[in-house]
Amino acid sequence: MSADIHSKLGQFISKQGDPIFGLELMALIREGKVTIKPRTNGTHHKLISFEDGSNVEVENVVWATGFHSDYSWIQIPGILNEKGKPIHSRGVSKVKGLFFLGLPWQYRR
Repeated sequence: MSADIHSKLGQFISKQGDPIFGLELMALIREGKVTIKPRTNGTHHKLISFEDGSNVEVENVVWATGFHSDYSWIQIPGILNEKGKPIHSRGVSKVKGLFFLGLPWQYRR
């Protein structure tokens, strides 16, 4: 947890998927009691359709966090790198008054 984004370890870890925190949740996933699904495309009554073409009929939904960042709406030249991620140092951009908060690996995990 103390490795920063500029260290070799931090660069390696930042390329891995985000971890799932909580031993209980990991056990439920392994036991098949919790199912992780891709993006939802739509719903109709109790049927939910997913991006992978699968459908599930449900009684209850737990809508968990999880997202992919999209900064394409920021129309400031030179603020995003070639991968579409903000260029910053600990949240401070090169544009006066523009800061980023809560980014994945903003400085440390």
